Amino acid sequence: MMPFDLMALQLAQASLGCVIAGCGAWGLLTLASRRWPALASSRPAWLLAQLLTVAAFLILLAPQRVPLSVLPAIELVPAQQAAAAPFEPQAAAPIDTAPATDDSSGPWQVRAAQAWLALYLAGVCIATARLLLAQRSLGRLVRGASSLADLSGHDGFGDLRPDLAVFETSLPVSPMLIGAWCPILLLPRHLRDFDVLQQRMIIAHELTHLRRHDPLWMAASIASQTLLWFNPAMRKLGERLTWAQELSCDRHVLDGRPPRQRQAYAAALVSQLKLQQRAFGPALAFGGFSAISLTARVLLIRQGGARGLDALGRCAVAAGFAGVFAASLVLQPAFAWRIPDAAPLADPVRVEWRAPLEHLRVSSFFGVVSPLVPAGHHGIDFSARTGTPVMASADGRVVGSTDLDAGGAKYGKTIEIAHANGLRSFYAHLDRRLVAVGDIVRAGQQIGMSGATGKVTGPHLHFEVRHEGQSVNPESVLAGLDAYATRGALRARAALAAH
Repeated sequence: MMPFDLMALQLAQASLGCVIAGCGAWGLLTLASRRWPALASSRPAWLLAQLLTVAAFLILLAPQRVPLSVLPAIELVPAQQAAAAPFEPQAAAPIDTAPATDDSSGPWQVRAAQAWLALYLAGVCIATARLLLAQRSLGRLVRGASSLADLSGHDGFGDLRPDLAVFETSLPVSPMLIGAWCPILLLPRHLRDFDVLQQRMIIAHELTHLRRHDPLWMAASIASQTLLWFNPAMRKLGERLTWAQELSCDRHVLDGRPPRQRQAYAAALVSQLKLQQRAFGPALAFGGFSAISLTARVLLIRQGGARGLDALGRCAVAAGFAGVFAASLVLQPAFAWRIPDAAPLADPVRVEWRAPLEHLRVSSFFGVVSPLVPAGHHGIDFSARTGTPVMASADGRVVGSTDLDAGGAKYGKTIEIAHANGLRSFYAHLDRRLVAVGDIVRAGQQIGMSGATGKVTGPHLHFEVRHEGQSVNPESVLAGLDAYATRGALRARAALAAH
C-alpha cells in the first residue's frame, strides 16, 4: 500500500473518531445542562469539549504502533490476491534499487478514503477562505472607525484607562473585541446615548472578556472549527462557548449589584438588539447565541444567573468526558492491509523483490560452512558500515521487530517481514529498528540501520529468506548477486559446490 493510501485511511479513521467524540461531548453537555443549568455559562466545560474532540482527531491521525480499536479490523485485501501458489525458486528477480510500484487501485475502502482526503482538503481551503474574508470585513470595519485616543471624554470609561486601543464607529454594531493577541475594543457611537451606568456596565462586560483572554480562546475555537469543518458538533460547541462567555461576563459584571442596576443592564441589551434589527435584521446583542432566546438571557440577568455546579455535577461531567473520549478511540474502525503468509499473488513472478541495501557487497553466500556457522550459513551477509540504511526487500507486514530474536542472542537486533507466497525476509545484526510489529512496509522503504549487534566479527547485514519456516537461498528471489560479491565469498561458495 502506498503511503498516500495509508494517510487517507488514517484521515478517514480520525474523522469518524472525532465526530463520535464531538457528538458525544455535545450530547453529554446538553443533557447535563438540564440537570445543572450553570453549565450553560461554564466556559471550561465547552472549551474542554472542543479540546477533547480535537485531541481524538489528532491521536487517531498520528502514526499508531498499537491498534486502539476494540472492533474487528477491516481487512483490506489487494485486488490482485488470489489462491495460494507454491514457492518457485525460479521466480528470482534481478537486483533492483528503484521503489516498487503497484498498478492496482486497491479495495473500495482505500478509494473511498482517497476521495475523502481530497474532499477534506478542499473543505479546509474553503473554510480558511471564509475565515480570511471575515477577517477582512472586520478590518474594513476598524479602518472605517475613528480612534478614541482620549478616553476621558467617554462617560462609559469613567476613571478606567484600559491598556488597549479603542475605536468608535457610527454603525449600529455590538460592542466587541477584535483580534486575538492584541485585541482592540470597537464601540458603537450610539452607546453614548445610553445611561452612564449602562455604558459603564457594557464596557465592563467587554473588559472582562479581555481579562479572561476570551478573544484568544475564541480564536483557538475558530481554528479548531476550520480544521474540523466537517464535524457539526464543533460548530455547536463553538456557539455554546460564545454563549457561555457572554453569560459568564454578565454574571461577573452584575455580581453584587441591586435589582435596579440589573434591570438597567437588561434594558441596554434589549435596546442594542432593536438597533441591530433595524440595521441588519434579526440578531442578538453582545455576541448572543441564536438557539437561546433573548428572553432567557434577560431572565438570567435579572435573577442573578443559575446556581453553581456542585461537586457531584463536576465529577459526573468529568466522568462523562472520559467515557466519551475513550469511546471515540475504541469505537471506530481499524484498518489492516492484509498480506497473509500463505496468500500470494496469482503470478509469483510479479512479486517484486529488491536488495536490502542501496550499495551491495556480498561477503558470504547461503550454505557456506565456516568456524562461526559449522551447520551452514542460513542467509547472505552484506558488508555495511554501522548506520547504513536497510530497506524492505518486498511489500509486506512486519511480524517481528525485537532486540532478542527467538533464534538467540547471536542475531542481535532483528526485523522479520511477511510477504506474499508464504515468504518472509529476515534482517539481523541491526543497529537500529525503525518499524514495529504490525507496520505495513513497501519494497525499498527504510526499516532500520545496519550494525554489529549480536555475535559478529564486524558490522554487516545478515539477510535471510524463509518459506514456511525453512530457510531458502535468497538468490531464489534476488538474481545477479555474483556481480556484487567479494572474491572470498565466491571462492567459499565454489568450494561448497565442489563438495
